[in-house]
Amino acid sequence: MKKIIASILTVLLLLSLLATSALAASLEQDTAQRINLERAARGIAALEISTVLGGKARVKAQDMAENGYFSHTSPTYGSPFTMMRTLGVSYRSAAENIAMGYTKADTVVAAWMASPSHRESLLSSRYSVLGVGYYDGYWAAWLIR
Repeated sequence: MKKIIASILTVLLLLSLLATSALAASLEQDTAQRINLERAARGIAALEISTVLGGKARVKAQDMAENGYFSHTSPTYGSPFTMMRTLGVSYRSAAENIAMGYTKADTVVAAWMASPSHRESLLSSRYSVLGVGYYDGYWAAWLIR
């Protein structure tokens, strides 16, 4: 009986993890699409949305959540640019937007758009690819060319 209960709990945990991962992926995709809508409203070309880059940005969001910090500089990886290179991201130009405490795509994009430096990154023609990562209330948007 204990083995059956343990097996059921394991299955429930795996289903919970899959649901959490699917929710994060949905939030990330919605956020990236909203960023492109902001660009389109201003006549700026859309960014290519990369789930690969988004997965790596999610590592940044998870690093912040699990290590209890909110900063562009990771105690684990260093600067965002060092982190990108460590994770295998090649770029000529790069930027990072981070946020904490938002649980919906529309609110995190609104917060970034209300901040001049974040807005400038999201609307810049210097970047062509966007990856958004979300983990437990922490966000990272990585933009590269």
